[in-house]
Amino acid sequence: MEPVLFYRAEQGCAFGNIVALEWLCQPYRLSRLDEAARPAPALLAGRRTIRNCRAILRHLGARRGHLLGYRAGTPERARLDEMMHFLNTEMLAEQPRMEAACARLDALLREREWLDGNKRTVADANFVALGRWAERYASLDTRRYPHLRRHLRELCGDPAVYFADAIEQQRPAVSSGRFLGHVSLAELEERLAA
Repeated sequence: MEPVLFYRAEQGCAFGNIVALEWLCQPYRLSRLDEAARPAPALLAGRRTIRNCRAILRHLGARRGHLLGYRAGTPERARLDEMMHFLNTEMLAEQPRMEAACARLDALLREREWLDGNKRTVADANFVALGRWAERYASLDTRRYPHLRRHLRELCGDPAVYFADAIEQQRPAVSSGRFLGHVSLAELEERLAA
């Protein structure tokens, strides 16, 4: 069975998970949960459930020949894990730490197309979710960070990001990946029982 990502409506880290799923161009489904349902985000991959955005992104980074990540135990994977940790701790921190993180990212992106420096990775999917959140809810003024702003704007122009935004807003969405539709918890339980 294809992976199923459980997510909630509010703007959060699952947004980056959806972007990464689109970039992988492999079949997947989504299940939108209400507040009373199970914890989200979570990814059902086979009979394994992966919880927490970073763990989901790490899993997605290892798919399709590490298209959005690197093999475990390599220096590149260690650098990507460090970047993911940095994004999740510093971009969600109080304003002074978030601003310092933005300055550091701005310097990195001065001469890079991607956060990793080599290719588009799950870090970029995570960054677009965190950057959008910081602009909307933490009053981040990206004009102070021109290279970070450029990268965020380029990511926001990506079809996968348009798709994730439409899903989040419950608007009609056109997948650039292999999205197979939404599945309810009841439908999923039936499929797993079969």
